Amino acid sequence: MTRSASALAELDGRTAAVCAVADALRGAQFVQEALRGFRAAGRLGGREAALATEVGLGAVRHVVTIEHVLGNVARFRGRRTPPLLRAIVYTAAYQIIWMDRVPLFAAVDEAVALATREVGRRAAGMANAVLRRLTGAVAERRVPWVRLEARQVRVAWDQACLFGRAVLPTAEGDDGAARHLAAATGERPARYAELCARYGAEQAESIAWAGQAVPVTVLQRNSLRVTPAEFAQDVRVAYGDSVEVAGDAAFVPATVAVTDAAPFLEGRVFVQDATAHAAAAALRARPGERVLDLCAAPGGKSVALALAMDDRGVVVACDTVPERLKRVSENVARLGLSCVRTRVTTPAGVEPLAEGEPFDAAFVDVPCANTGVIARRPEARLGLTAQKLDSLVKVQQVLLHKAAHAVRPGGRVVYSTCSLEPPENEQVVAAFLAANPTWRLDATETTLPAWGPRPADWRDGGYFARLLREE
Repeated sequence: MTRSASALAELDGRTAAVCAVADALRGAQFVQEALRGFRAAGRLGGREAALATEVGLGAVRHVVTIEHVLGNVARFRGRRTPPLLRAIVYTAAYQIIWMDRVPLFAAVDEAVALATREVGRRAAGMANAVLRRLTGAVAERRVPWVRLEARQVRVAWDQACLFGRAVLPTAEGDDGAARHLAAATGERPARYAELCARYGAEQAESIAWAGQAVPVTVLQRNSLRVTPAEFAQDVRVAYGDSVEVAGDAAFVPATVAVTDAAPFLEGRVFVQDATAHAAAAALRARPGERVLDLCAAPGGKSVALALAMDDRGVVVACDTVPERLKRVSENVARLGLSCVRTRVTTPAGVEPLAEGEPFDAAFVDVPCANTGVIARRPEARLGLTAQKLDSLVKVQQVLLHKAAHAVRPGGRVVYSTCSLEPPENEQVVAAFLAANPTWRLDATETTLPAWGPRPADWRDGGYFARLLREE
């Protein structure tokens, strides 16, 4: 933001969301990173933080759809507008379309006041005109959703915001359905065509819709502190009837603040999606082993590994950023685990870790394009290029080689991403195996993003491969 926002001791939720979205549009940082910084500085808390998260992530998650709608109702061309003003307009549009609890006039008035204060009267006048046209075009804020209806913007599994005119491409013509669905799900046309070519039209549509949904929070059981029966009762009492329990996982709607309740605060549960949990379980960590978690922060997989080992043995959790390792230590302490050791590594890898006794197993959850978790990290839609993917692949290859180098003969490595891209999944593993004949592929799994009417229908997308080293 400009000088006036930066001088504030505290930020309201809408202003914080605009700051975070503007940063995301500039490519400076993720929305969650910006908001985490505000909270750490004592400038954002309580309900305002929750509002900022909902509005900030929502605006970026739906930025492509918002651009289509505003282009049709107000001829607004976001690419020609400075990021700060775009952020103000986009966050207001998100509230108008997706947050029916916010009165239309309030969303517009707040945006205009913010634009006046931070950008200037002329910009505020433009924002006012665009948003007034948007609100004037809304026929009903909530109606049953109809697939391929160009006058609707889907806002929930079975609900939509209805406009008095088409605000999305019609589904007419040979490629009309694909053009409509790309705009409706917030995908760029070229990216949507790529998904169709890779997975087929039906599966591509399912993936794209999951990417625009609000993700649930998945809680895993701390097996050292509560039994399965206690876990099920615990989460239902703490979080209400909307929670769905499936085995050792509880699926909690995003509107529920899980970290403020006793099960989380007292270390009986930890946050980890089912896809990430399955990847950690694929390592088959056993009590008494030495296990390396090479890219550990924020610590969910280190926790899952330690629990699989009954907290006996050693898990060495690594990251290149000391501040990120603090989150690992906090999670480990909250859950009462003693076998996890944190260690700062250099960006180059794990040479110091390979000295002395090697590891029995290594888990390497690499930095990636995040295309399997766009619902959680919507900025991934804004910045994925061929050049960025190539850069990520080079890092991934280095990390996989370093992890494998630290493992003893007869040991194993699980390579994991939250991506759907073959170059950083199957192709990285294939290149590693071609260059390292003493290793073989033992198991591999790709999970596609999934969304449904029930919380337990949710799945993040991701990939893992388990590799075994010859004795």
